[in-house]
Amino acid sequence: MDSVERAALQARAKGIGVGIFAAPAMAIGAALEALQAAEVLHFDIMDGVWVPQFTGGPGFVSALRGQGFLDVHLMVAEPENQIDAFAAAGADLITVHAEALNAAGALAAIRAASACLERPILAGLGVMPGTSLESLAPLLAQKPDVILVLAIDPRDGAPADVPAAAERLAQLRALCADFAPVMAIDGGITADSIKDACATGADLVVSGSAIFKAADPSAMLAQLEAVRQAGQAAAEQAND
Repeated sequence: MDSVERAALQARAKGIGVGIFAAPAMAIGAALEALQAAEVLHFDIMDGVWVPQFTGGPGFVSALRGQGFLDVHLMVAEPENQIDAFAAAGADLITVHAEALNAAGALAAIRAASACLERPILAGLGVMPGTSLESLAPLLAQKPDVILVLAIDPRDGAPADVPAAAERLAQLRALCADFAPVMAIDGGITADSIKDACATGADLVVSGSAIFKAADPSAMLAQLEAVRQAGQAAAEQAND
C-alpha cells in the first residue's frame, strides 16, 4: 500500500463510527438503510474469551461490503489468527489491541494481508484504559494508521471515563506526531458525553446505542458529527 492510498483511506476513517451491533439484532440491515448518512461502520468483534461478550464474525463484514468504510475492532484472544478472514471479508480498517497476544504480529499480519490482496487496509492499535502509554513504544514503532483509545474496558465492568480517554488521546497524539495516525475514541459515547470525547480533537468517534436508541437515529448521528467537527476545529485552533 503506497502512501497516497493510505492517506486517502485514512481520510475516509474520520467522522462518527456507527457501532452496528447496537442496532436491533433482527433488523441490522433495515436500521442501516434508515441511517443513510452513516459512512463509517464499526464492528466490535468479541470472541467470548478475551472479553466476556460474543458478537459476530467475518460474515457480518462481508454482508455490508460496499456500503461504507468497514471498521473492524478485534477484541479477541489471538487477533493474528483472525486477520486474513476479516481482510478477505472487505475490512478497510482492522484494529487489534495492544493488550492481546502478539499484537505486534497482528499489526504485521494486517500489512501482509493488504499486500497480498493488493488493496489498502489500515492497521489500527487499540488501547484499554488501564494500559500505560509508556508500554506502547514497541507497537507505536510500527506506525499504526489508527490509534483507538477506549474509555471503557469490557473485561472489568467499570464505567466509562470519557474525559480521561480524551486526555489519553491527546497524549498519544503527541507520542505519534512523527507519523500522524487517525486518532479515535470509543466507549460510552452519548449525546451527553460527546463533547468531552471530542475535547482533544478526536478524528473518529465510535457510538452505537446512542444512535440506534434515539427517537431519530439520523438526527442523532448528525448531532454527534456536528459536535465532533466543532471539537476538532477547536483543538486545531488551540494547537496553532
